[in-house]
Amino acid sequence: MRKPLRAGAAATNTTTRLKWGTVVTLGMMALAVVSAAAQTEFKYFGPDGPAHWGQLDPAWTACGSGHEQSPVDFGPLTLLTELRRKPVPVEYERSTGQIFNNGHTVEIETEGHNVLVLGGIEYELQQFHFHGLSEHTFAGKGNDMEMHLVHKSATGVNAVVGVRMERGVSSGALASIFAQLPNDLDVHHPLTAPFNPRNFLPADREYYQYEGSLTTPPCTEGVHWFVLKDPITVSSEDLAQFHERIHFNARPVQRFSR
Repeated sequence: MRKPLRAGAAATNTTTRLKWGTVVTLGMMALAVVSAAAQTEFKYFGPDGPAHWGQLDPAWTACGSGHEQSPVDFGPLTLLTELRRKPVPVEYERSTGQIFNNGHTVEIETEGHNVLVLGGIEYELQQFHFHGLSEHTFAGKGNDMEMHLVHKSATGVNAVVGVRMERGVSSGALASIFAQLPNDLDVHHPLTAPFNPRNFLPADREYYQYEGSLTTPPCTEGVHWFVLKDPITVSSEDLAQFHERIHFNARPVQRFSR
């Protein structure tokens, strides 16, 4: 038989239970906040579309009030002054990767030593993905798709190579990637064969460079953009297969106020 607790011990016990109850409640509230933030969703139309991204989550305010937002239109003056008449500074090699559909795009996470070098700093290729239609435009004219090769430095700064894609006879080196477009969501599938990202680029690798942002929330600024002058091709069949899975995922152009 348990001895009855003394009054002082009982009070201490009650206080301890109350404290633990408060801790648990606060913990549950914190988890709820984190869960809500993680579940914030965005779309490309309607009340959750690009015009409202900055209001959907406090961490996404740059989408509505940033000063260096992407994508942009390269107008006549920009076309004359910003062209870098040299190949984009990438060093790519034979690589492997995993492909998945995250609901907003089809993304390939890459494995291998693929870097973009800027100012002596290496930015390692993390993934590449696609947008349809193209996000960047030239003198108001867009293309059928755009591929983004996303690199990141050791300090977390992003550098992105943008490659516009127009409808053509074939998808070239990307044909094997499009042949493996997944039908399920958020399931990673190893690619069946290695690839070299260099083969995804056009023969002429001159580019336009500017400072911008991610084109999806949180629209983080400080991104180094390298948009190639020449497009590559994508076959009508591959374009249709992509749009069966991702209907539309292009942010409108933003003001080029640099």
